[in-house]
Amino acid sequence: MVYSLQGIPINGETKVVGIFGDPVSHSLSPAMHNAAFREAGLNFCYLPFRVSRGKVGPALKAVVSLGLQGVNITAPHKEAAKQYLDKLSPEADLLEAVNTVKNTAGLLSGYNTDVDGFLYLLTENFGRNAFAGRKACLWGAGGAARAVALALSRVGVRQLVIINRTVAHARVLAALLARGGVFRAGEIHILKWGERILPEVIGGTSLLVNALSSDPAGHGYLPVENLTECRAAVDLRYNPPQTEFMYQAAERGIPALNGQDMLLGQGLKAFEIFTGKKALPAAMRRALLQALQ
Repeated sequence: MVYSLQGIPINGETKVVGIFGDPVSHSLSPAMHNAAFREAGLNFCYLPFRVSRGKVGPALKAVVSLGLQGVNITAPHKEAAKQYLDKLSPEADLLEAVNTVKNTAGLLSGYNTDVDGFLYLLTENFGRNAFAGRKACLWGAGGAARAVALALSRVGVRQLVIINRTVAHARVLAALLARGGVFRAGEIHILKWGERILPEVIGGTSLLVNALSSDPAGHGYLPVENLTECRAAVDLRYNPPQTEFMYQAAERGIPALNGQDMLLGQGLKAFEIFTGKKALPAAMRRALLQALQ
């Protein structure tokens, strides 16, 4: 018997991948990956699985017992998932955050393709070296922010300002980066959300990145002054396509992007991990744009 999912034939040989998160119904990854599987003629399908907080361990054990090829991991599980895996990529190990898991004959390997995703966004829109030697300002200190920080170091950013509601979380991120030799002492400055952003702290910033999952109360992200050298602002969120952070950047004359290209970039890398095949950017971009309409 052959069934069909989004135009993909499903049979007893179909390899299943998916995404674990809570919530997960909003995810655009199934649309992107299933379009790429269909285009490549691969007998794979991609499904969303709602996994509540505290249940990612049993869910990952089920990946092995059910023979899934792998899964993506999204909030709130990126940091918790690592303890249930057999092997971590250098990025996932350093950042202690996982967003992609590959099952190889019962051995679960964890990756952080969010790093690849943000590198893809920067390269596609600005070029690899556009921010080399410059300063960046990052809102957030969770799993996505960790990936962004590592990606920023890889394109040559040399100073990083981290702004977060919980200073302790920002300090954890700073310690991870320092321990991995990503940024040296004195290259990271931490601010608590709501503190006045001093001119000497944000002055000279070339790139603003919002990795918060929602707008904080008050929506007052950016100061009016001291951003004259800023070239770009990126909000990792992609729905809605124009966020409050982006509006505030645009009001100050700063070109602003959402996180669509990061989502695409991490998906391209995950596709290669799941299938061992080269990803199909055009097919995945088309599916992503269609899903956002």
